[in-house]
Amino acid sequence: MEPASRALDATIYCAVLGVIDANSLSSQALVEARARGLILINHGAIRGWADAPWYTEDLGCATSLVPEGLATIARDPLIVCATALIARAMLDAPPFPFRWRKHWLG
Repeated sequence: MEPASRALDATIYCAVLGVIDANSLSSQALVEARARGLILINHGAIRGWADAPWYTEDLGCATSLVPEGLATIARDPLIVCATALIARAMLDAPPFPFRWRKHWLG
């Protein structure tokens, strides 16, 4: 079984928001930021670092990915996360609304 991955959390977060991570991964510091689950947002006038939710480790975060009207009985965040992403793809679910939150780093 694979351990939770903050880099994967960042990739999932970009996918469900429908945004592209502006992190170029061109330096060791930027690679480490991605490994810690940080994504660089460059969305209109908003530019800053965002901490991805812990989709692969936290059951509540993983459950938030499940499309409306569906449910899961799994208790493992990795399984819930994978199942939710498959369901979102099959249903062609739209991206989550982009919201800038105060706890994101500027």
